[in-house]
Formats: sequence, C-alpha cells, structure tokens
Amino acid sequence: MSTSPVHPAPRRSLWHRIVDWFRGAPTTAPPPPPPPPVPLVEVVYQPAGDGTVSTALCKGDVFEFQVHTHLVWSTREMTYDDLTTQAAEYSSSAQDTVRERIWKVARGFSPYHAAQAEEEMQKALESDWCYSGVRGKVRCAARVRVLPDPRVREHLLPYARQELDVEANATLGGLRAARFEAMILRWRKLIETLGHEAVVRYAAQLTDRPFADVVTRYGEDRRAAVQELVDVLGQASRDHEHVGLYEFADAYDQAVQAFRKQMGLDEGSHLPKVDS
Repeated sequence: MSTSPVHPAPRRSLWHRIVDWFRGAPTTAPPPPPPPPVPLVEVVYQPAGDGTVSTALCKGDVFEFQVHTHLVWSTREMTYDDLTTQAAEYSSSAQDTVRERIWKVARGFSPYHAAQAEEEMQKALESDWCYSGVRGKVRCAARVRVLPDPRVREHLLPYARQELDVEANATLGGLRAARFEAMILRWRKLIETLGHEAVVRYAAQLTDRPFADVVTRYGEDRRAAVQELVDVLGQASRDHEHVGLYEFADAYDQAVQAFRKQMGLDEGSHLPKVDS
C-alpha cells in the first residue's frame, strides 16, 4: 500500500528570522496546556458491623444511652482503596465529633425515651464534615442507633408484659364479639325461618341437642309473653263489657285470637280462652 510523502514545513527566510529575533518573537509555537484531570466518580465506604458503641448520660446523670454509631465515608478525589485508608486514619477523630454532637442531646431525655433521643441525635448529625489529606478530601456522615440502658430495660420488662397482655385480651375480646355477632345473626335467621311451632322443638331433638334446648326455651319464653298479654287483653275485654263498651271488648277478643294464631296454638289447648 503506497503512502504519500511527508513534506517538511517551509523554512522561513533568513531576513524574516532576523526580524523575529529583533522583535523577540518566539521561533517556535508554545506547547498546549495540559488537559484538566478527569474527575473521579463518587465512591462511598461504610465499614461493616454494628458500628462503634459509645455511651451518653441521660437526664439525671444516672442511666446511660447505648449509642451505636455508623460512619459513612465518601469522596470524588481518590479511589475506593485510598478512601478506606483515609477512613481508617480519620475514624477516631470522627467518633470524637459524633460524641461532641450527641452529648448535650442525650442529657435532655429521660432514660425511658431512647427512641425520641435517637431522633434528635440524628438531627444533630445531619450536617456532615470533611477531612483533607495528601490524597485529597474525604467527607464523613454519621447515623446512630440508640438503645436504653440495660437496667432500664430490665425495669420496664414487667410493664411491657402487662401491656402485651392487655393488647392480647383486647384483640381476643374483639374477635369473640365479632364471632358472637355472626352467630347471633345466623341463629336468629334460622329460628325465624323455622318458626316456633311445637313440631320444630321436637324435630330439633333429632339433630342437635343444644339447638333443641335453645329452641325449646325460646318457645317457652314466647308462650309466657303471649300468655301475659292475653291475660291483660282478657281483663280489658271484661272491663269494657262490664261498662257496656262491647265494640272495644270485641276488638280485644280479636287481638287474643290473632296472638293464638301467630303462636300456632289451638284456642283451648294451650292458652286459656278469654271469658266473655
């Protein structure tokens, strides 16, 4: 494959070179400036584990919060390996910064309020901070997890168990009420469908004894209620006949017959007939 010959740049004449020399013009073009360094992508490093555990006195200076601190390191100026090296170098200083920020927060909370203390401590650590070294700048952020003093947890254990019992009993009571309501509606619908005739009570004994007992008591209660109402109406009918109000007496007598028919009873077999 043939290539075209490379022609050298034209040489300036001697006269032009002498003029350039007197003017101080450079004989060659200056080299171009070096390109800016390519920025690295952000790398993040968080040590594994439960974090460093430190203590902070609660309100009253008797009990302590157990504070688990998790440090998160990031940078755009070095590689991941260099970042881990820098994190190990500045870790002790970062832990001191965390303790300084959370110490005053912990003093404002009761030993029983670990969750609220954790929330406020996290607010105190919202702003991160930086460290500068020979490899570049690294940024540090912290997250905390706060646990109560073991002595406080032991003290609260009986009350926590009582709270669980109350909650469990309330849940069980609600479940029983819902089941009871469903059963009542189902049985009421069944009894209303079957009716309260004597044959129903006898037939129920062929299927389920408890159900037969319920139906029997239900029928007896209704019979007693009707008997009481018939007695009242009978007395009212006699009173109106005594004073000559025969139309009212007849109306009461018709009401008695209607109740007897509703109960499915013969007029003279189960309920007493109203005397005229």
